[in-house]
Order: sequence, then structure tokens, then C-alpha cells
Amino acid sequence: MSPIGITPAHRRAPRPDRSRRAAAAAAAAVAALALGACGEVPTGSLNTRAGHTIATDVPVSVCPEGDEARLADEEGTLIGAHFALRVECVVSFTEPPEGFQLEYLFGEDTALFPPPEGHEFTMVQFAPEPGHEGPYQDEPTPTLSAELAIGDEVWTFEGEVPAPGAAYLAVVPQDAPISLKVTDFERTQAIDLRKRERSELIQGLYHGSREEVTTDYIENSVDGYLESGNYQYSVEGWNYSTNFVVNRSVYVPGEGWVAELDRARLSVSFIWLHSGSGLVWEIDPEETLQVSGPDGALTATAVDHTAEDWREDGELRTYHLSYDVPADALQFTLEFAPKGPIAWPDKGVEMPISGEETHTIEIDFS
Repeated sequence: MSPIGITPAHRRAPRPDRSRRAAAAAAAAVAALALGACGEVPTGSLNTRAGHTIATDVPVSVCPEGDEARLADEEGTLIGAHFALRVECVVSFTEPPEGFQLEYLFGEDTALFPPPEGHEFTMVQFAPEPGHEGPYQDEPTPTLSAELAIGDEVWTFEGEVPAPGAAYLAVVPQDAPISLKVTDFERTQAIDLRKRERSELIQGLYHGSREEVTTDYIENSVDGYLESGNYQYSVEGWNYSTNFVVNRSVYVPGEGWVAELDRARLSVSFIWLHSGSGLVWEIDPEETLQVSGPDGALTATAVDHTAEDWREDGELRTYHLSYDVPADALQFTLEFAPKGPIAWPDKGVEMPISGEETHTIEIDFS
């Protein structure tokens, strides 16, 4: 099989003499046409001088299964808000290694000349199936760029990252550095592909598989009662029912990054019937809702609410609370315990309540 397609990258112009390259290309084309006319598979030779490069899209993995050239997921994966990619394998050699499907790079039956002394072939292939997804890949006009460098040979990408299956090969000095950098919304993550070490990771994106959890509803009914002088005030059966929407994020469209590299933002929202029928049950959301994580109780970094009318004289409030949490924290506990009193503003009284309940809810983002 012959190489498929050309990578959508922009690469620096190679250094070798262009006239030699054009002559070689013409000779190869003539040879291919002549052999093709006889119905045989084209063959040829490839003079792999220093600085020679190949870039092509490949539908399969070039490196054999189980070979040490393959990178583990935690070595070759980069995830951002708007992208996800995985380096499948990195290999350096002076002679074609056994078991590698290098015909996808050079064509079948091509005689491959060894690289110049002190140089080697180095190939990087991206996984045909990355196995990951950036949470906001479909967001319009994301700020995204990438750079792949094998020694002094550099491929750059604007508005995209290397395509799944893309393979890049260069003839470079032995042990030349190999690096991949991706910048997403002004944050740059990188892999030293020679050492197989990642740096500046947006860690919250590498933990857990869920970004939002919506809980079941919790329900309860309380009574209020007060004796004052010769008067008795009461409310029977104030029913409440609510659920919680819990979000764990590091990036929010319209806001950008909302957490440091090793942190995440946990947001909790719930609806509360604040008033109705002339009565008011006002709660303090920070006291009513207690949130804890792997390191214990959390303190809200932001608390606010929005309001909307309910029936003729009532008000529904949606409370929003935010917490700063470790990037690898995935399990949380919510304890929701509304306390009285219930007020009757027209009478100027506040009625203590009975029948309070503490609701415990477990949240898991794994």
C-alpha cells in the first residue's frame, strides 16, 4: 500500500537542495509509471538523507501490538477543553524493525537506505482512535494550536491538533529531542516524547468521566407553631421538594479556565420555595447545605441566588454555591438540613418548626 493523504500541518521548508529533490522525484515517477504499465507493484529506493521527513495519515497502528515503542495512556495522552489526542507510539531506528507496518510510510517494496552516520529514523504516530474527548470540542472558534518537533524538524498546527492516525518521521541526529506541545485557550500542555514525561497538565480533565451529576429529589414536610400571649400561630404541612445539580469543571464557555492546574471548581445548585401564601421560610444556604470531599468539609468560595415569582405572592429561589477542590477529588457528600423558623410577616411572628430532617446524598464523578 502507498501512503495515504498528506497531513494538514504546516512544516518548515526542508534544508536539502531542491533541484536534487525534484530530480529524484521525477526519476521515481518515471520508474513507477514504467513498472505500473507491466502490472507489477512499484518499487524503488529512498535516499534518507539528514533532514528527510515524511508526514501522512495512516488508518492503522504502524507499531505492533505489545511493542515497547507503544506509549501507555498516561504517557501519551493530552486533553484540553477543545481537544483530545493520544500518541500511540514513538520509535527510533537505523534499520527497519521487524513487525512494523512501515509500508504505510514508505510504500511497499521500497529499498530504504540507512541514515547518515550519527543519525537515525524517528517516527511519531498518533492513535487512530484517541479514546478520549475534549468536553468542549464543538465550541465555536476555540483558541488552539500545536507543535510537534523531532530534533530540528518542526510541524505546526493552527486551530487544530494532529489528526488521529497521523504519522511523522524524520531523519535526525541520534537521541535528538522529541516534543509535543498543545496550547488551548492560552494554557500549554506538553510531552517530552523521548523521556515519556508530561508537564503542565490541566489535571482535572484527566480524572473522572462525568462532568455533571443530577441527584434524585429529596422531600419532607414540616409544621410551624408559636404561642404568643393569648394567640396561637401555626402552619401545617409546609412541604418541600428539591434536587441538586452538581458540576465539576475546570473550564466554562464564556468564562474560560475557572481553576488552577491542580484544582477544579465544584458547583452545586438547588431550588427552594422561599415564600408563599403570606409565609416566608428563609434559609442560609451555607448552613443548610454542608458539602464534604475526600479531605473533609468544604467552605464555599461563592454563594448567590436567582429568584422568580411563584403563584400570586410567592418566590422561588435557585441557590448557587461554588467550592475549590483538588483536581483528583471525585466523591463528595451533601448534607441538606433546612431549619426554621417560618415567618408570618403580616403578623410579625416567627414560628419554630418541627419535623426537620437531614438528607444525605452521595455524589460520584468517576
